[in-house]
Amino acid sequence: MAVILRVEFPWGQYHATEWGRNVNEGRPEWPPSHWRILRSLFATWKTRCTHLRAEDVEEALRQLAAPPTFHLPHMRPAHSRHYMPQISHRSFGSGNGKTTLAFDPFAVVGSSEPLQIEWDVELGPSASAALEEIASSVPYLGRSESICKTELVPQVVPSSEVWRPAESGDRVDSEILCPQQPLDMECLVQNPDAVRKQRQILPPGSRSIPYCKVSPAAPDSLDHKIPAMGENWPPVYAAVRLAVHPRPRPTMADAVAVGDLLRRSVMKKHKNPSETLSGKQASGNYTLEGHQHAHYVSLPQDNRREATAPVDALVIWAPRGLNGDEFAALARVKWLAGKRAASRVPDFAVAVNAFGEIGEVAPEFVGPSSVWRSLTPFCPSRHSSKKSWEDHVSDEIERELSVYRSHPKPASVTVLDEDTRRYRRYRLPPKETMASNRSASNVEIRFESPVVGPIILGALCHFGLGLFLPHDNEWPRR
Repeated sequence: MAVILRVEFPWGQYHATEWGRNVNEGRPEWPPSHWRILRSLFATWKTRCTHLRAEDVEEALRQLAAPPTFHLPHMRPAHSRHYMPQISHRSFGSGNGKTTLAFDPFAVVGSSEPLQIEWDVELGPSASAALEEIASSVPYLGRSESICKTELVPQVVPSSEVWRPAESGDRVDSEILCPQQPLDMECLVQNPDAVRKQRQILPPGSRSIPYCKVSPAAPDSLDHKIPAMGENWPPVYAAVRLAVHPRPRPTMADAVAVGDLLRRSVMKKHKNPSETLSGKQASGNYTLEGHQHAHYVSLPQDNRREATAPVDALVIWAPRGLNGDEFAALARVKWLAGKRAASRVPDFAVAVNAFGEIGEVAPEFVGPSSVWRSLTPFCPSRHSSKKSWEDHVSDEIERELSVYRSHPKPASVTVLDEDTRRYRRYRLPPKETMASNRSASNVEIRFESPVVGPIILGALCHFGLGLFLPHDNEWPRR
């Protein structure tokens, strides 16, 4: 039974430069080299799947050292140009600031058209299971912009082109970098700088193998329209984590303003109405069923429970999942202009740091735990009538846990005697003003048995308030 690796590029781009070529030639590597694919699998094993047995992984990689057959989607070469400032740009008044032109070549492919690599080998059960786990964990192929989704599949689907190793008498269409057999694992970790220092063009342990097309693309394939990302995409990831540039940073006191600002920026980048990003239906009504739309959450460094703690990361969590178009809109957010909207929030830069399931992206607020304590204050979404504040908070938390979040009834809810007045409890104008400030308290929730999060409750929970984290005895107190 053949081994088939299926690779999809949700952003529709594959960024990589062929070994032995300069990036400024503007020519992307296509198809992805066999050598690059094995290096990617090896790196994923060493960084994300370290629990797998070395014997199983090495057996799988040695089997995959045989030259594969490539089933390729439609591709168009493209590039972007970047004018990188030289050191003279930092000398004010010098008048001789210069830039260096750098190309970023990439291959444009259909986001729903897979790249398939087929090996005519048969793996043992343990090696096959190890390879399947590694394949599903590969974050990107080539440069980090080439976000990908990889998996092992039982059979090949029809593709635009098929490339196989050329035989005697075949026309050679290209040469692809492949490993020598038997595979030397040490050679896979050679980086380009080390190869250049050895005055070599190709890395040790590799070889160029001639390939030919056995089913060339149809003549009109050059006019093939690459499908655009759209809302008919299936959900890709449930969470995205953005790193915040260290200077300047907003503080946790303004988590609501930061969440609101991020939501507005993402919706502007997305352009088309999105129920997942906005929480609104096409009719304009809010979507509150199960709170499946996006939460925009701020996290401080080391989970410090302080209003003055600087924001270290932003997490966007959508339980229903983000489709490719929504994910791409999040990735395009690079700068949040806070000063225009809130006086205490600076302008700051962000960048995608991680994406995937919420347990992978933000394990700090998943648990499981039987005791949860609020990182940001909890604001009841309804007004109290004749109940005490403590009873009202307890009833609201119990209602939200059972009705909206499908969590068990808590054993106890304790309102903590902590000052929460520094925290902003209203959205950015013109949506709300300081007159809309809500009452809030820090709360501790206890369950009979450990519960898996996230737990985000109350008013403005989609903007960062009411975030609960697992609590232990080492939790820092204010």
